[in-house]
Formats: sequence, structure tokens, C-alpha cells
Amino acid sequence: MRNKRIILVGASAAGKSYIKEKFRKKGFKCDVSYTSREPREGEVNGIDYKFISKESFEIRIDHNMFYEHVQYGGNYYGTGMEEWYDSDIFIMETDGISKIKLEDRGSCLIFYVNTPLEIRIKRMEERNWDPDKIVARIRVDKEKFNNFTDFDLEISSYSKYEVKNK
Repeated sequence: MRNKRIILVGASAAGKSYIKEKFRKKGFKCDVSYTSREPREGEVNGIDYKFISKESFEIRIDHNMFYEHVQYGGNYYGTGMEEWYDSDIFIMETDGISKIKLEDRGSCLIFYVNTPLEIRIKRMEERNWDPDKIVARIRVDKEKFNNFTDFDLEISSYSKYEVKNK
């Protein structure tokens, strides 16, 4: 039987990684996406992302090694072909969602993690993001999610502290 896939999509600092980690702790196999960007403080290669150079990413594109890939903020992000067929939980961009093949869409449950802007800004500030970067991310996210409807369920994520940890 083919994999059933849960895909999380949402704006920057919406809580996607937090939710993905909850699934991982329950035994779900989580995809580790590839990216050409530099790791942020505290990120670990192979856990948060598979960090590769832009050149390596482009070679993998040329060799059809990605199920989907997008360019965002001057960097590449993508789901490896092997990971697509071997994982349960994914985080994707809106552009990545649009690249899901019709024959695979039936096996996907797409959650839109919709977190209020003020909470997202607070999280970005807590991560010590540069104010210009925060403004730029908010602008891009507004464009991406303004008319976004390609999801199955919406999660309104207000705070990780409101969720009772078991």
C-alpha cells in the first residue's frame, strides 16, 4: 500500500516544525528537506534540513532527484524523491504544494498552519532575526498566503504553550 502523507504548510514562524516534531515523537517518519541556504543558529544538518550547496542542489535538479523543489529567498528547498516515498510528514511551501502530482494528491492530507501575525513576529524576534528580514518575510508570506486554498484542513496555531504536553 502506498504511503499516506501529512503535509504542513504555513507562513514563516507559524509552528510547522513544532507540529512536525510532535508527529515524530509519536513514531511518524518525518521528511528532512534539502536546502541550499546556510544553517541558522542551532540547526543540525540531517535533522533540520539536509544542507547542500546551490551547485549540488542544481545537479540534483538536473538528475530528477527531487519530487518537488522551489526557490525562496534566493535559496532552494526541496523534497527528495526517496524521501517522498519513504516519509509520512512533510513541510512544504505553497509552490511545492502546487507541484504534487494529481495521482499522489489523494494520499496527501494538507494542513494549513495559520498563526496570527503578532505571534509569528514574536517568534521571529525570539529567534533574533534581523528586523529587515522579518519585514521581508512578512511581505512574501502575505503574497503567498493571500489567496491560498490548496489545503484540506486549517490549524489555527496560537501558541505552543497552549498545547498540553503529554
